[in-house]
Amino acid sequence: MNPRRLPTAELPILAAYFLSFFSSSPFHEAVNAFAISLSLLALGYAASAAADAPKLRGSYGFTGGAECLVAQGYAGSPSGPPIANPTPGVAFPNSGFQPNLRPNDVLTGPSEAYAYHFGVEGIRKFNGDGTGTVKGTAVSVTVRPTPGPGGYPHFPPAAGSADFAFSFTYTVGSDGSWTATMVPGSYSENHLTGPRAGQTSTVDAIPPVAGMISQDGGTLVAAQVTTVVETHTFSNGDVEPQICDRTRVYIKLQDDDGHDHDGGH
Repeated sequence: MNPRRLPTAELPILAAYFLSFFSSSPFHEAVNAFAISLSLLALGYAASAAADAPKLRGSYGFTGGAECLVAQGYAGSPSGPPIANPTPGVAFPNSGFQPNLRPNDVLTGPSEAYAYHFGVEGIRKFNGDGTGTVKGTAVSVTVRPTPGPGGYPHFPPAAGSADFAFSFTYTVGSDGSWTATMVPGSYSENHLTGPRAGQTSTVDAIPPVAGMISQDGGTLVAAQVTTVVETHTFSNGDVEPQICDRTRVYIKLQDDDGHDHDGGH
């Protein structure tokens, strides 16, 4: 029907027809069915997106490198005679970092801070439930300048190695990103070679790492994305605040059930 061709007297009849149609039960049932279909479609899309979100499970071998600036402070005089640690297990008052991340001991004289580099290899295991463990070996090199020759600490350049382990929690983003945070108090280290051979040590909190997952889930990359002061405490009584940077590359290994990786997604 074309209203423009209807006589004026028939327009009220047409209006009543449309009013009756739009208020009828069949019309409302059709609208409700359409709305339900849209809702089911949206829920299905959300479920599909959740199912397609990347997941992490299994063991990944890793290698990487790191460098640390150690601000242990000092006791006595670096230009005086060598002395023993006067407060084992307690950080020196001039240790640590200022808000601008420079060593505190520069406020009282030349800094005795030093830096060292280390490489690592090991296995990071993702349990699939947001928890996991890390075991590895680190080889470190400390070059000049080093603290001393007087006061405490005092030591020449050196190298060393250690086994380490800790637990972590992790999250995975829908965009293929992932982050991991060490469980406080879980880090332990056993020093194998070098001047600290036979000692053990702990780190209060390694800063979180963040990275991306490859499309097939077989490769991960990660790095620290902020500066955090961590405290390295040794069994001989040394307490060393430090700031480190770390980078890691991970390759998926054979799963614990004996099957090769299936993409990790």
